Amino acid sequence: AVVSTQSTGEVYLTLTDGILEQVANFRGKCDENMAKAKELLRRIHTRELYTLIKETPPSCRVFPDKDVILKEIIGNDTDLEPHLTLEKIKLNFGKWSKHGDPMEPVIFYDKHGTVSTDQMYKECSMFVPRSWYEQDLLFFCKSTDSAILERARHKVAEWISNTRFETSPRPF
Repeated sequence: AVVSTQSTGEVYLTLTDGILEQVANFRGKCDENMAKAKELLRRIHTRELYTLIKETPPSCRVFPDKDVILKEIIGNDTDLEPHLTLEKIKLNFGKWSKHGDPMEPVIFYDKHGTVSTDQMYKECSMFVPRSWYEQDLLFFCKSTDSAILERARHKVAEWISNTRFETSPRPF
């Protein structure tokens, strides 16, 4: 029922954890998606999670697609391809103004009622992040084989050391 109504968001709002048990205990004919879902739930319940290999430093750089990054890392080592995956973590600290700075539209007043936006902005600057948008990359290995894990760690560490992770200066 859920699969046939995926376009309507209201159905998803009514779902509870009972759907996980229904998928895990489903005994009927399984299509490919149901088999994947059951396998994923089994892995979660048995704590067979992917190993975190490495995490990049936070960067304001916009990275290319996951596939492009993975191809850069793997290079000629195609045996490593099915075992390595990555997740992009995007952090956006503000969308209130055209530049993303939530402090930009704020108007400050002093005790005399005059506007002193620039001065007050600089006084609260220690609370302002260096960048309003950051992206981290998390690299995971799907394999539990120690040789594959070590090769993946080495390849990812090498890529990270050769990649420039830009941090923007303070906006003032």
